[in-house]
Amino acid sequence: MKEALLIVENIKRIRKQKGWSQADLAEKTQSTLSHINKLETGKYLPSVDNLIKIANAFDVSLDYLVSEEVGNYEEVNTNEKSFFQKLKLIDTLDVEDKKALTRIIDSMLTKKKILNLVANGKETEDFR
Repeated sequence: MKEALLIVENIKRIRKQKGWSQADLAEKTQSTLSHINKLETGKYLPSVDNLIKIANAFDVSLDYLVSEEVGNYEEVNTNEKSFFQKLKLIDTLDVEDKKALTRIIDSMLTKKKILNLVANGKETEDFR
């Protein structure tokens, strides 16, 4: 039952963050205002099909909609979209540029590991 309440709270939170009324969500999901009201008051639990419609209307993934870590929809969704748009563009690069980008990412990850080791007070011979 906890999971069902979590889903309901996420739906309400995202709807409000988008500035939508219950009627707006009903229209975008081809539902009724009564149906959305019952869903948000916990009188009705959505089917998987309805959850998919809601996730599509919000432009989020289904796992995001049912996650405990939704947080601020606008911030996460904007960052997520920007990141995935860049990933699509990376796919258009030639092979050498992709290799160069991979080396840059690898060095950034290595730097992060080193900084974490230093921050945790773990010195190693390899990095002195």
